[in-house]
Amino acid sequence: MVEAVVRAAADAGVSCYTHFALRDADSANPGLFHQFGLLRDDYTAKPAFDTYRKLIAEFTR
Repeated sequence: MVEAVVRAAADAGVSCYTHFALRDADSANPGLFHQFGLLRDDYTAKPAFDTYRKLIAEFTR
């Protein structure tokens, strides 16, 4: 998703990209809407957190 936004950013007028859920609402709850975060609800990093950091470093000037 991030790479697609970066490729289309100039043509689409996109100047920033934000992941809206840094932390899970409730990591123990198996429901989809409780686990959107890049961090668990105790602020420990999920695998996606490191991936997102790498994407930011790669695409930020």
